[in-house]
Amino acid sequence: MPRMRLLPLAAALTLGLGLAACSSESPAPAPATQAEAPAAAAPAGEGHAFSPDISTADWAEHVRVLASDEFEGRAPGSAGEKKTVEYLIKAFQQMGLEPGNKGSWVQTVPMVATTTDKGAKLSFKVGDSELAPTYGSQMVIGTRTGAPESTLDASEVIFVGYGVNAPEQGWNDYAGLDVKGKTVVMLINDPGFHANDESLFEGKRMTYYGRWTYKFEEAARQGAALALIIHDDAGAAYPWAVVENGWTGPQFDLPTSVDPEPRLPLQGWIDTPTATQLMAAAGQDLDALRAAANQRGFTAVPLNATASAAIKSSVREGQSDNVLAMLPGTSRADEVVVYMGHWDHLGRSFQPGGDQIYNGAIDNASGVAGILEIAGKFAGGPRPARSLLFTAVTLEESGLLGSKYYVANPVVPLHKTVATINLDAMSVIGRVRDFTVVGYGSSELEDILRPIAEGQGRMLQPESAPQGGFYFRSDHFNFAKAGVPSLYAKGGVDHFEKGEEHGKQLAADYTANRYHKPGDEFDPNWDLAGVKEDLDALYQVGERIVTSEVWPNWYASSAFKATREASLEAGRQADATAAGTGSAQ
Repeated sequence: MPRMRLLPLAAALTLGLGLAACSSESPAPAPATQAEAPAAAAPAGEGHAFSPDISTADWAEHVRVLASDEFEGRAPGSAGEKKTVEYLIKAFQQMGLEPGNKGSWVQTVPMVATTTDKGAKLSFKVGDSELAPTYGSQMVIGTRTGAPESTLDASEVIFVGYGVNAPEQGWNDYAGLDVKGKTVVMLINDPGFHANDESLFEGKRMTYYGRWTYKFEEAARQGAALALIIHDDAGAAYPWAVVENGWTGPQFDLPTSVDPEPRLPLQGWIDTPTATQLMAAAGQDLDALRAAANQRGFTAVPLNATASAAIKSSVREGQSDNVLAMLPGTSRADEVVVYMGHWDHLGRSFQPGGDQIYNGAIDNASGVAGILEIAGKFAGGPRPARSLLFTAVTLEESGLLGSKYYVANPVVPLHKTVATINLDAMSVIGRVRDFTVVGYGSSELEDILRPIAEGQGRMLQPESAPQGGFYFRSDHFNFAKAGVPSLYAKGGVDHFEKGEEHGKQLAADYTANRYHKPGDEFDPNWDLAGVKEDLDALYQVGERIVTSEVWPNWYASSAFKATREASLEAGRQADATAAGTGSAQ
């Protein structure tokens, strides 16, 4: 495919803010003043003597370069991508690592951007009455199929509660239903959230089943023609404006030819007033339906209504590169631990006036610099038993597409991938007592991290807003969904000297003033003592795995445990078959 600039700035910005972005949980101090602006970037390794150990000076140099104006905000498909990829390859080469993709340093990721025409139509017919919400302000609708035109005519409408099929929870909103060719309408989040019931799923903590991505995937597996999520501010953790802005611009995806997951012909959202009107016209009450959907044994409710839709879409194709570097192991080289972070950011604006570059220093030059530092320490030490793969992925801000593509096309089979450790938006406020584990309570990787953190005088803590579903909004999630135990942990907010309130203020200031804004720039005045502790701890987690035979698993309550066990069993059978074939030959 011809290479192109993939992300118009406004579309990427709004999409990243609410629907597919990495977490904005990490605090950062006030931005650098004009006098402290970063200098022009030097090429990797030039003008700076890199240490083989984890060093805050080295980490800061990597961030300074990657977040410099010369890298233009690191938008996929831009000149900034070329500079970023070249920088990363050169850094890995200087460490003595090997190309990670069968002799190549890159893995090319194809992608498709689909934009729904603003004349999109959706209507509901109930008896003799018709409800036609307005595109953008009351509903959004689109397709992931790549079709330039999509239509739906008089499809039966069914309210399916939360649209969840969770065997390990004993919960199936689709039980006994045949929704093939039909329209399913569902609530956002999990059953336990709105009921404030800790006995349902994980209560206020959003699980995988609460994310809009899962709900559309499950509806597609069930064969629905159209799936609509009812938005509410609390359940979604963002206002309707985020849905409107994010879904009326380009929607990024892998081509259907490389993504085997089933896709809905049509999918979208309706706002609460529209849902209330629809239910009332069908003789139902939305609040009563929500209450019923929170009960075990809920039965889907046909609405005696039909849905029709017609949309036109513009479709563009492009590509971008993951960067992969390998440190081969010795006695168990076929087993791998993956360290990862996304290199992409939002690029630049071409509107006149003001700072036009979205430098992405914290998000996520910080994480990429982190995996470079960890890679350097492993490369400078004794060769471990297991292999290590350092992966700087692309298109995170466009829907986690780089990691999604890797998981569909892994360099090392997933049943041989022991664990994934993700670095995204590191904290630069100094030493903190809390080590935030995003998705706390997920896997035995926490059991490895806990004593390491305690040795630093720190405690593992869950993220501050678990209802936001941040575990599902960064690249490790694609590995988790495929069953690979995945850790996403970083410094929290309880500053050793200045306390928790100080850290919370800095976190709020970063989110309000720099997250996904041009102000996310390198600052030489950052306090990097906490960065050093975080990197040391995450290095030690990987070290304990690659130098042993341990196979960390998901906790029993995890939605991903069954997938992992099935993957390992299928892998064992495939390995046994291959070994038998080899011996027969």
